[in-house]
Amino acid sequence: MNSERWNAAPKSGFADMLRLATDICGIPMSLVTVPHEGKVQVAYQHGFATLPPTNLCTHANLQDTVLEVPDTVEDERFCNLPEVRSAPFIRFYVGVPLISPSGKRLGTLAFLDTSPKFLDDNQRAHISILAHQIMLHFELRRERAELEKLADELNRTNAQLHEQADHLKQAQMIARVGSWKYLIKQDRLQLSDAVLSLYGLTADEFGGTMQAFVDLLHPDDRGALRMAEAAVARDGYGRVQCRVIRKGGDFGHFEIIGQLFHDRNGEPYFTGTTQDITEKKETEDRIRQLAYYDQLTGLPNRQFVLDRIERIVAMRKRIPTDAAVLFIDLDNFKTLNDTHGHHIGDMLLKQVAQRLQSCVRHYDCVGRFGGDEFVVVLEQIGDRAFDCATHALHVAQKILAALNEPYVLGAIRHRTTPSIGIALIDGDVPTTAELLKRADMAMYKAKSEGRNTICFFSPQMQEAVNARSQMEADLRQAIDDSAFHLDYQPQVNEFGKIIGAEALLRWTHPQRGVIPPTEFIPIAEELDLITNIGTWLLLQVCEQLVEWSKRPTTHGLVLSLNVSPRQFRHPTFVSQIREALSRTGADPARLKIELTESVLISNFDDTRQKMTTLKEIGVQFALDDFGTGYSSLAYLQRLPLDQLKIDQSFVARLASNKNDATITRSIIALAHSLGLSVIAEGVETEEQRRILANEGCVAFQGFLYHPPLAASMVEAQMAANAGTQ
Repeated sequence: MNSERWNAAPKSGFADMLRLATDICGIPMSLVTVPHEGKVQVAYQHGFATLPPTNLCTHANLQDTVLEVPDTVEDERFCNLPEVRSAPFIRFYVGVPLISPSGKRLGTLAFLDTSPKFLDDNQRAHISILAHQIMLHFELRRERAELEKLADELNRTNAQLHEQADHLKQAQMIARVGSWKYLIKQDRLQLSDAVLSLYGLTADEFGGTMQAFVDLLHPDDRGALRMAEAAVARDGYGRVQCRVIRKGGDFGHFEIIGQLFHDRNGEPYFTGTTQDITEKKETEDRIRQLAYYDQLTGLPNRQFVLDRIERIVAMRKRIPTDAAVLFIDLDNFKTLNDTHGHHIGDMLLKQVAQRLQSCVRHYDCVGRFGGDEFVVVLEQIGDRAFDCATHALHVAQKILAALNEPYVLGAIRHRTTPSIGIALIDGDVPTTAELLKRADMAMYKAKSEGRNTICFFSPQMQEAVNARSQMEADLRQAIDDSAFHLDYQPQVNEFGKIIGAEALLRWTHPQRGVIPPTEFIPIAEELDLITNIGTWLLLQVCEQLVEWSKRPTTHGLVLSLNVSPRQFRHPTFVSQIREALSRTGADPARLKIELTESVLISNFDDTRQKMTTLKEIGVQFALDDFGTGYSSLAYLQRLPLDQLKIDQSFVARLASNKNDATITRSIIALAHSLGLSVIAEGVETEEQRRILANEGCVAFQGFLYHPPLAASMVEAQMAANAGTQ
């Protein structure tokens, strides 16, 4: 390129552009070079006190991409250059080769600094845009030079000026860039014709104020624009990407860059550029869709899922919330493909993707790894490993059932099954690769166990979850088979005479033997089976009362029944009691319902109404485990209670713990003051009985007197006691 062509070019434009670029990019020195007679010649420069060095630009001009040298001293290619070793002591350099669309090297755009530095993405973007603009200007200058030569031949007619103006306008149209200026004090926003054209407006249609422009934006982007406006006022520079809604209802994406200046009177104003980046955004969206989503199913692809798991693993190290990964492989998928063709296989994969999405929450991740492999990532499913495993198992069971349903693939009706492996993201936080390996191993374990099944990576967790699942199934079966029975622990007075008993639920498992209530009652409550069990228990107690009423030795016994909070809160609880009493003919006065304090304080008005209704027909009420909850004298006075039951935890430490002894003494005194009877449970030693008796407690329940007994043994004990009297 002949450098003489640039001598006639208005250098002030490029100088201003370079000055603005150095301000925006935060790099003090910049220059534009062009080749001239085999050497590099400086065409424009900013920030140099002397003639700028060109050795670095010689290297940049040979590159096809940006040459970025964070520290020239550390780069063996440049550390010995004169401009590095001596004045101006260049430490940082970035050079962009200016290559025309036809591939011709026009020169370089370079930024230099005497301090080492690293560019951020914004700076790189600015430099790339500026390089592109300069390349365009070079091309335009070249064309202009040719036009000037032609104009000289045509006696320098005015046609040259019109043609030049047309070319400049075309350049703006090609770059889809326009300018604007905002006079802050007058609240007047001036948009160039190019910007108005990009927005699809005429000058008359635009209101000319900042608010008028804000009104053009997509509502979700208005806040971002106001933040950018504040940044320009505060920091002198701001940029924002936003959507402008055009008259037809469609919208375009724009990048707006603004900078703060002051006029000759010191009044501040903003000015900047607006560039239409709609095509760029659409391209980015297409690239993202290709990079992170499966083109067949529309699900996130392997890379997306890996990034998601990476984020969860990193977050799990800071926040103890568990997650799980489910690795799903379709059984015998290859057979379907080989038999009916890939298009049928593709139809199946699409339907599987839809079913998987229907089985999880909206913020869980369902992705396709490729082929017939899918991955489900479950987030925030508990803060304990067992809860996490239980949730993951329930989702896996839901997926198993959904994928077992038949598929209609064109004219083919097809069934398939999945093999599912589960790996937990819990206290043992592995890497993403290790986590996927675990889930994959568990999936292959599921295949080896016959397919169409679920396996956990951890054998211990698998065993625990299996045990829980088996317990649920066995509990449901026990309810269907009425496999429960009742034992009765006698309650005695101060003379040791049996005055009543508490009915205790027992379950003898055919393989495991006797299962403690503490193990199966919480599961029954969680599965909402406790109401069915409670109904059966109530009926058994009433029938036992009728049986005992027929015997002289047991006809006066009162039977206590502990009612769960869920059963008591059931709307039909009162009618259940009435139905059981009516059906069996049991005496309501011999039935005592034991409630915990948590029942009493939950929906107090409903609790009092139910208790009052049952109290009117003769049913008694005892407050169980008294002293362990949130006792309140106010509600004790307002409820139709008959008895307070001292919790066995206080009784166990009566002789060794002064606090427990004091609490027990207070409970007995409170009961007496309210006119209530009091009974102590868990009495196992004579010393405990003596202390309780001395404080005024005259009713006892515990192994000191009797363990839980079968009904026949209670009858025998009563008969034996009667025979000795």
